[in-house]
Amino acid sequence: MRRLQWAEYSKVLRDNTLHQERFESANDLFLSEYRGFFEEPGLGRIDVSSVRGIGHYTIKKTRAILKDEVELEMKLDEPLFTVGFLYSGSFVFHGGDVNKGRRVDAPSVVVYRQNDHISYQRIYCEQPYETLNISFNDQVLQRILQKFENSGRVAKRLNEESMIAIRPEDEYLGAYFDKLNIIPLDQDVNNLFLAESLVLRILNKTMLFLERPASGLLGEQEREYRTSSALFEVLAYMRENLHKPISLTRVAEQFGVSSRWLQRRFKEDLQSSFSDYLRDMRLQRAYDLLTNNEQALSVREVCLEVGYSSSQTFSSNFRKRFNVSPKQVMSVGL
Repeated sequence: MRRLQWAEYSKVLRDNTLHQERFESANDLFLSEYRGFFEEPGLGRIDVSSVRGIGHYTIKKTRAILKDEVELEMKLDEPLFTVGFLYSGSFVFHGGDVNKGRRVDAPSVVVYRQNDHISYQRIYCEQPYETLNISFNDQVLQRILQKFENSGRVAKRLNEESMIAIRPEDEYLGAYFDKLNIIPLDQDVNNLFLAESLVLRILNKTMLFLERPASGLLGEQEREYRTSSALFEVLAYMRENLHKPISLTRVAEQFGVSSRWLQRRFKEDLQSSFSDYLRDMRLQRAYDLLTNNEQALSVREVCLEVGYSSSQTFSSNFRKRFNVSPKQVMSVGL
């Protein structure tokens, strides 16, 4: 297993990302903007990008293919709060003894409040590790908690439970993270405002989940859970089959629901039409393939891999979304 002290890990990030300042602590790491795609000897390939939102938070995407298990010693100067979606892989936060931490496996939404009692992270290498995290400091957390009637119950859980794992379908969290994941992490104002609305929804839904009594779901909550579970399964199916022909009618038939019901779920819960959401999913997947092109795919091959039959249509849609052509993205790797 590769063990990284804070100074070593901080240097790896500074040397390989578009962030010129020093990461003095984990707070800097979680709350700073940076972007990089790099391969470190003995560590593996890591793709990481982070952007500061309009509010006092950051959104960070991480994809890592590790050569061995990695344990990172975090250096905290104040508590940090994170809500994240673990898409693939496994990890555990702990306070120096991994056996006393809690391992979390994908897919899972995770909630944790890092402090001096949770100061180490071990990432397992059995499969690629991919996360999308929203992080902010304790001051922001306290302001958020003030809006909730049972804020004391939420604060108690966060203090007593080092890691809270939530099923992605609970409170539509998986669907909202999926939507957030296909927004480019950049300073485009429209993207930032869209990300802001999703972040607020995720935080609101997370707090509703944390303040809920342990007795389970009843009545309307149970019906909403079944609906959110179905929507999450639809999104997972779409994500796994982007290379195939996908239509609203075909997906509705696949899951035994009406096309009208499914279209309404996209409009009401994700503020998008089915076709727009599918297009953005495909373009984000293409962007990921072009920037992490280990298979040396051509633009035409990427086009087919994400379900486009026309290279011209693909390139036109790609440029509209990212303000750059697929070939330009491939040439610079960003």
